[in-house]
Amino acid sequence: MTNLFIPEFLRGKAPFLVALISLTVWVHPGAWVLASANETSEQNPLVFEVKNLNSNLQSDNEGLLLNEVAENDPLVNNLRLYLAKHGSPLAEYADQIILQPQWQRALAISYVESHFGKFCHSNNCSGIGGAPGQKSWRKYADKMEWFKDMAKLLEKPIYKEKYTTFQKMRGVYVQPGSANWVNGATKKYNDLIKLTEESQTQRIALAHKTSEILALATFSDNTDIK
Repeated sequence: MTNLFIPEFLRGKAPFLVALISLTVWVHPGAWVLASANETSEQNPLVFEVKNLNSNLQSDNEGLLLNEVAENDPLVNNLRLYLAKHGSPLAEYADQIILQPQWQRALAISYVESHFGKFCHSNNCSGIGGAPGQKSWRKYADKMEWFKDMAKLLEKPIYKEKYTTFQKMRGVYVQPGSANWVNGATKKYNDLIKLTEESQTQRIALAHKTSEILALATFSDNTDIK
């Protein structure tokens, strides 16, 4: 008789499972072998063997699966590819960029300011602080530190609540500003929003695939008893 296989470390952890599926972890073909002494006596623990799966299930499986999420998230992969196609050195930070608030807006500004970080002074890729040489000019150890600062800047009420569009930012963030600046930032922002939406669709598809993997994993009829 075939039974539904639920790994021991997932039992009683619905929130973790929901988070796992919502992030669309891709579980590669492998093998999980689960030894459980909780369901039998210590003298006769059951070892559940899943067909076509070979590796041992260790106590850190949750961490491994969450690593799978980070490594295979469609949004990260799609953003990295998008930036790489533009020759952007920011591509290597794709997994960190998407964790920042208003990251699409910040990236769009970096396009018109530095072509997605290709031309930066002091790793400042969006002109924060005016111009190089000014006392207010900000310098950064690397481009990700600049991006975090840029994201924080856009979270300030003046930009989050008042100057909410690139047109409104003209003459404020960028002075005097130009139609090319507004149009360039707007186009890239729209591209990034579209990329985000498409990636979310892919996330949902992978979530279904993940749930199928979990549902199709079954106890072997030839369960070993040790």
